[in-house]
Amino acid sequence: MDPVRTPISRGALVLLRAGAAASAALACLQPVLAGAFLQGHYSMLAAHRMSGMFFALALVVWRGGRGPGRPALFAALALVLCAAQIVLGFTRDLAVHVPLGAVLLYLVVRILMLSWAKQPVARYAGVPA
Repeated sequence: MDPVRTPISRGALVLLRAGAAASAALACLQPVLAGAFLQGHYSMLAAHRMSGMFFALALVVWRGGRGPGRPALFAALALVLCAAQIVLGFTRDLAVHVPLGAVLLYLVVRILMLSWAKQPVARYAGVPA
């Protein structure tokens, strides 16, 4: 018997897309803030730090009910990497912090693309009522 395939609930889809868009916007802002700091605008380091922390919060993707698995998996991976990124930033280990930032940017853009692809469907939604 084939599993029933039903679309993700509208609320979960809106939340997924909003979280993905916020994360992508903050991730794209990070190199700009770091570059402004390196150019001599020293207050931008605090903005870079705060933006990074808000980025970590925005990565929490709620997978309500019948949500898609791949964006949630990528978000979980990005959240773990973001925690490492914050630690590396505070310890000033820039040799790892900068390339890891590039990986995070890729992940959040990928999450954004997946969330705006054709409406995701659940792999197994159960038996219809």
